[in-house]
Amino acid sequence: MMKNLVLKTSLVLVVILISSSALYAQLPPGFGDTNVDDTTAPAPISGLVALGVIAGATIGIRKLKK
Repeated sequence: MMKNLVLKTSLVLVVILISSSALYAQLPPGFGDTNVDDTTAPAPISGLVALGVIAGATIGIRKLKK
């Protein structure tokens, strides 16, 4: 039982580490379209996102403990 938990935890950790390196990789160059409007400001991410993550983690931990 404990060996199985360690194996699952290790597997999840490896997947997260590998995928995080892919997330920081740069994309290949585009199609050379120079007619792009880059003046639009990016959409702001409010503090409610962090609140949602905390609420989701709390609910998930409670369900795992049941």
